[in-house]
Amino acid sequence: MIIKSYYIINTNPVGIHPEMSMLTLGALLVGIGVAAEGCSGGQGNVDEMKKPNVLFLLVDDLRPNLGCYGDPLAVTSHIDRLAESGVVFTRAYCQQAVCNPSRTSMLTGLRPDEAGVTDLVIHFRERVPDVVTLPQLFKNNGYLTLGAGKVYHATPFIVDDLSWTRPIPPYETRRYLLPENQVGTRKQNASEGADVPDTAYTDGKTAALAMKYLEEAAGTGRPFFLAIGFNKPHLPFNAPKKYWDIYQEKDFVIEPREKPEGSPGLAFHNWEELRGYRDIPDSGALAPEKEQELWQGYYACISYIDSQIGKIMDKLAELNLRENTIVVLWGDHGYHLGEQNIWCKSTNFELDARVPLIISAPGMNGNGQSSDAIVETLDIYPTLADVGNLQPESSLSGVSLRPLLENPEADWKNIAFHQFIRPYDALRNRKPTHMGYSIRTEDWRCTWWWDLSTGEVAGKELYRLEGSAIERENLSGNPEFTEIEEELSEKIINYKTGNYYKE
Repeated sequence: MIIKSYYIINTNPVGIHPEMSMLTLGALLVGIGVAAEGCSGGQGNVDEMKKPNVLFLLVDDLRPNLGCYGDPLAVTSHIDRLAESGVVFTRAYCQQAVCNPSRTSMLTGLRPDEAGVTDLVIHFRERVPDVVTLPQLFKNNGYLTLGAGKVYHATPFIVDDLSWTRPIPPYETRRYLLPENQVGTRKQNASEGADVPDTAYTDGKTAALAMKYLEEAAGTGRPFFLAIGFNKPHLPFNAPKKYWDIYQEKDFVIEPREKPEGSPGLAFHNWEELRGYRDIPDSGALAPEKEQELWQGYYACISYIDSQIGKIMDKLAELNLRENTIVVLWGDHGYHLGEQNIWCKSTNFELDARVPLIISAPGMNGNGQSSDAIVETLDIYPTLADVGNLQPESSLSGVSLRPLLENPEADWKNIAFHQFIRPYDALRNRKPTHMGYSIRTEDWRCTWWWDLSTGEVAGKELYRLEGSAIERENLSGNPEFTEIEEELSEKIINYKTGNYYKE
């Protein structure tokens, strides 16, 4: 059995996937026709329609394994169609590779240390009570703001009623349907593929609610900010059987399997998120068959979410709303599927920090192109405020990507920062003992780990990523690279001390 990972960096949006079924192709062509027909006009009065709507699609644990990012196996026709109408950011990075800090950072426009959120339990209002969130800004400017599914970390634990016209409805985070998995409330098997309709699982229900919200918004005539959060491909990899069938005969290769040479132990974890499932061993390697199952399940979930996004986009066009709606697709962080001897997220490595980001804003000259500029999740908030002609009401640490939407090849700062805590269980139950701060530049990733009790540096990493998208050898301390390490470490120290880089 062969398993291959794809981590392509410099790609352009692609068209119809070569292995797309005729049924899927037909649906795509119909969708394109609907979209074209839907561009004839909008809803509501003229004054209100000068304000662009926003449809924000958030996808949990999604790394850029998409057709429009050059993955030859991913069947993602609907996301690929969205990419053809927007700018694909090939090198976008989150600020911390786990749900709560990443989403908090994006929705508040603050870096994790600024928001005081680096774990899974702190609500940002405890640390920055007066911050005006991204949806709240739109709400304060007369928008109908609605959310469905996983937008903030998870309902009912971390919600923010101030952001919404009405609260986000609760949803099921870990839904099982097969009898073998109906044996308790804790984690069962790490994947499931019941032969059921899309709406039997949580994300199908979320898509159905999103379409109802679009109909409601069209009926009010008000501009809207609609955030739709999909739970998959988060574990468990549960999706209807028909999406598993797409990848039944696929062969994959995990590459590289080895940890980067010379990397400190602080850079890694013991796959704690995956280890908790009933069919996963508490320690040691996975059987090849289980690796195959997990890869197939991850891809099945991606195609499942792609189908839900297609339904929402078709409804947007059907209601004649597409022409005046900014659509954003964002993955909250990346993911490991066995590469570097890591499963899941929660590291400072490239595969966990890099995310898919597509922004389709009507009228932008860059639509249909890709940008290789290094951008950050933080930049989404000021971008939407800028394109929506809204004045931010809180301090923002990102910068507007509008110049790249107009010209994807525009000069850019090409620096992104990232961080993570250790030990792993400090995410929920313990105070962290260490924090690793990381910088990504055009060709390098540099990470320093600090002991939080002593203030001493406990580990250093330096990786050359020119022509590669994954770390293989730690070059920290190599005299040949002293100059670049000193330059990058200075920026990391500034970042740690709150002297955030802006250009």
